[in-house]
Formats: sequence, C-alpha cells, structure tokens
Amino acid sequence: MPESNYSESELNQICEDAFVNVKEACMRLQEKTKCSNQVVIEMLRNVADFYLSQESDL
Repeated sequence: MPESNYSESELNQICEDAFVNVKEACMRLQEKTKCSNQVVIEMLRNVADFYLSQESDL
C-alpha cells in the first residue's frame, strides 16, 4: 500500500477511529461467539503478525 503523508492531527483521528472500529468488532465477536478475552487477544496478535509480515515484504 502506498505511503501517504498525514498531519499529526489526521494520524490521531485515523488511530482513534481504527481503535473504536476494532474494539467494536471484538465486542461483536465476543457477543456472537461468547469467546474469552484470551481468544480475542490471540486473534489480534495474529492480525498484528499479518501486518508485520506485510511490512517486511516491502
């Protein structure tokens, strides 16, 4: 994905929006599946690992 130059304010807004969206998705997952926080944490680690591996491919 091409890099974009964002202002500090824009980056803060993007991060806040992303956090809220991810948190809400995790809450929906837990409501739907009744999974534990540990399952959510492992899933988030897998997502982070995926993006870290994408970064190393650049």
